[in-house]
Amino acid sequence: MKWFQWLSSRGKQVDERIVNIQNKIYKEIYMLVMLISLASVIGKFTMLGTDTPVITEVAILLASSLYYLIRSASLGIYSDAAEVHDRTSKFKMSTKNIITGSVLGVGLALFFGFRSAALYADGGLQSLWYFVLVAFVSLMIYVPLFLALTFGLHTVANKASAHVNKDDLE
Repeated sequence: MKWFQWLSSRGKQVDERIVNIQNKIYKEIYMLVMLISLASVIGKFTMLGTDTPVITEVAILLASSLYYLIRSASLGIYSDAAEVHDRTSKFKMSTKNIITGSVLGVGLALFFGFRSAALYADGGLQSLWYFVLVAFVSLMIYVPLFLALTFGLHTVANKASAHVNKDDLE
């Protein structure tokens, strides 16, 4: 990326230890910003209610995550990191992504089902019907959506990263 060439130390002698420590600091800063944004969203929802806009925090969370995914895939390190993870972990990264997408979809569907039954139903049988109906429809929508987001993005990024690595080797 040639946008920040003036920040580059190309042609200069650099101490690898210092660069690695700086990278660790940048990683810690990234994690801190993500935690602050997430805490802000949770804090706003608990203290101020769900009517409070949190678009800035959500934009920070999504944009930085998407940037990291795109950048690591374009540099070819995503597939390497996934391979290292698969060798050292009990479950493959693709399996974890499938489980994560499914759990998020089921969790959101159950939340919408309970919320619909509690807010809009008048009696016990109607509550059960609203819960089943809303939860089932939400399952049909959100499980495939979250599976496509988690597993699909992982698969696409892994293939793109492997393609970059293959081109680098040639």
